[in-house]
Amino acid sequence: MPTEEQKDRKNEMRRLNRARKKEVISKEEPKEPKEEPQEPQEEPQEPQEEPNEPIEEPQEPQEDPEVIRKRAIADKRRASLALARSKIKLNSQITKEKDVELTKIKEENLQLKELANKKEEVKKPVKMYNTPIKQRPKKEKVYQQPQQEQQKPSIDYLVDKSYGEKLQTRLRDNMLQRMMQDTFM
Repeated sequence: MPTEEQKDRKNEMRRLNRARKKEVISKEEPKEPKEEPQEPQEEPQEPQEEPNEPIEEPQEPQEDPEVIRKRAIADKRRASLALARSKIKLNSQITKEKDVELTKIKEENLQLKELANKKEEVKKPVKMYNTPIKQRPKKEKVYQQPQQEQQKPSIDYLVDKSYGEKLQTRLRDNMLQRMMQDTFM
């Protein structure tokens, strides 16, 4: 769909074309009245030219502003096309430029590696301090009583322990068993 600007432009161009056609028609065909009986006419006398007057050079007809505008547009278009053509690159030229860039990048990388190696060599003679390495604390192994003792305690063992001690150990063992089941199962 044409925009408002395009519609206005089209209408303006149509008006100008109509005006030009009217001017051309009026210049080409001066309408003469139909032939009527002619009366004797006096011959027009030619004006006498005076030789003293300077001869006027014929003036160039002034160009229509529309033609001037079109020429300006055409010149701009030619200039932009010339600029665009100058910027066109062949595929071979593009690949050559890429190859050149890649080689430059590789050379820069090698130089940076060499600089890094030199800096490392310089840093090597620096004194090394013995710093202790932090280690994670080892998990303490939970002492588990052998199963035989839990199942069949001896009479001497039972006599030595009091009721409170037995209860504490039983609760502790139950807690440990629950923890083990929760974490590992």
